Amino acid sequence: MHGVHEAQAKTGNDGWMRGFPPPPERRIRFDDGSFNQWPQRRWTYNHVEELVPTRAVERGSGAAIELPSSPLPLDDLRIATTVGELSWDEALEASFADSQLVLHRGAVVHETYLAESAPHLRHLVMSCNKSMVGLIAESLIRDGVIDPSALVPTVLPELATSAWGDATVRDVLDMRVGLEYDEDYTDPDSDVWRFIRCTGMIPALPGHEVVGPADVLPTFAKRGEHGEGFSYQEPNIFVLGWLVRRAAGMPLVDLVSDRVWRHIGAERDCVHMLDPTGGESMSAMTLRDFGRWGLLVLNRGRVGDRQVLPAEIFDELLEGGDQAAFAVAGYDTLVGWSYRSQWWVRHVDGRTCLQARGAYGQFLYVDPVNDLVIARFGSAMEAPSYLLDHITLPTIDAITYAVAGTR
Repeated sequence: MHGVHEAQAKTGNDGWMRGFPPPPERRIRFDDGSFNQWPQRRWTYNHVEELVPTRAVERGSGAAIELPSSPLPLDDLRIATTVGELSWDEALEASFADSQLVLHRGAVVHETYLAESAPHLRHLVMSCNKSMVGLIAESLIRDGVIDPSALVPTVLPELATSAWGDATVRDVLDMRVGLEYDEDYTDPDSDVWRFIRCTGMIPALPGHEVVGPADVLPTFAKRGEHGEGFSYQEPNIFVLGWLVRRAAGMPLVDLVSDRVWRHIGAERDCVHMLDPTGGESMSAMTLRDFGRWGLLVLNRGRVGDRQVLPAEIFDELLEGGDQAAFAVAGYDTLVGWSYRSQWWVRHVDGRTCLQARGAYGQFLYVDPVNDLVIARFGSAMEAPSYLLDHITLPTIDAITYAVAGTR
């Protein structure tokens, strides 16, 4: 594992939750909000199951699929960013990386762990989990369990008078729902923070009623028309998660286990945090298992000689979404991108790459043409992933050039 030991020795840890009992100033708790403060989250994101209830996505009883090693000296790279040229270590530090894995042609060419991370620890993937739910939804569509053109209330009548009353499943999958909602992570009073409290991802405010997403989603109103511009809004993924559970008649953890996790040769179970009603929210997994998920996507649903998910799902993902609709969102760092089925789609130099993106610096990047997967965990000071794009995207391009000779 090239880079593992030197990275750990260099960064060490900050002493959070060390000793028995830990000193009061080094304790981290969920209910007082300290788990999501910085720098505490550098510990939290690797230890969430020690703070809150979780439910496992079972890996099954089979042996893990080994990842061969073919190391390259990527830590010698220089990264050309909009804030100047950075060394490999400087780019990782400036983007608050916790760990990073590079797979080329299925082999580990670079792997590094920083701060509180380690190969055996599960790290929160934040909204990268949306992309997993997108795969589950697409697989249910192929099975005829879900009709993408159906209106949401045909499966979830509870949403008949909400913003989703006349939205299709496809509108939800592609984040093209006209919704009255403020997704400003930099404003502590915005709708996104109020909604996240009901998902169990942060504690409820003292003295306020504890409710779950299914209690809150019916209250959201419509704004504008569905199917027009792309608008990345958190409630949509909880509608989609609710929809796949209801349509399949199974918990999300079982769907993910049966359709993905048991087949990728994972080393460990994945786990989900739970909302106040017991529904699954954010997930956590090891870095190498994150990379194995990326290999499933890279290989169009195949693991070895087994077709785990229909190849057509990945063919359609790689066609991308509506770039004009995506442009409406105004992401300066993602010009020319699109969005489809909960995946961010990068159209670059005549090829299409897929990215799962999560708050605070998580991503899974899949470049089929170059046979490349990059898995990354982070714990940045601020939530929006686009705040790191000026470093992470040039890093991706530098890695691509180093291992495959293209950008």
